[in-house]
Amino acid sequence: MPKLEVFPTREALYDAAASTIAGALTTAVATHGKAGFAATGGTTPAPVYDRLATLTVPWDKVTVTLSDDRFVPPDHPGSNEGLVRRHLLVAEAAKAGFAPLYFDGVDQQASADKAQEGVAQALPFGVVLLGVGADGHFASLFPGNPALAVGLDPETDRLVVAAPKGEPAPDLPRISLTFQALIQSSLIVLLVTGQAKRELLEGPVDPDLPIARILKQDRAPVRILWAE
Repeated sequence: MPKLEVFPTREALYDAAASTIAGALTTAVATHGKAGFAATGGTTPAPVYDRLATLTVPWDKVTVTLSDDRFVPPDHPGSNEGLVRRHLLVAEAAKAGFAPLYFDGVDQQASADKAQEGVAQALPFGVVLLGVGADGHFASLFPGNPALAVGLDPETDRLVVAAPKGEPAPDLPRISLTFQALIQSSLIVLLVTGQAKRELLEGPVDPDLPIARILKQDRAPVRILWAE
């Protein structure tokens, strides 16, 4: 199990996360000639993206996508794509490609279907950035979602799935990368703040929590970066 890397302040956490992501992307480009980056949403990553956009990375060889997104247009306040466009895909980082999960003019399932091609082209990821919820979910893979399974059936072998509105994701319909897609990475970074999340991830992790799949898999190394 990966151990928490504890930072004295959130500013230090944001600096370390941005540096880690930049290094992983640069290494992936040097190794493979390209790199994919699966970014995440929420309030915590925005300062990381602000910093990352200023760092030297071969952005023209990077494709950015999202671990998940709400099924809303980019100008909606809940859109993770909008967050990434405002905070990351600016200045030099605007040279990066972008593979969206939301597509206008089609329904949620068709949007997930259309997203498959762009996500496939971004694989393998140089780095995946994830958060974790109080219920142990990551991306939009909440407890009980069949896309958490490890297997080769037609549903769990998908790269992108549609998650309907309703429990346990009550706000808006969502689209998410699957567990199988997210672990196709050279590095997974869990960005975590707050004591409750520390307690969730320190010591034995409940195997029934979705995040346990990430922590126990051996396909991609995981770093957990934490600050209060």
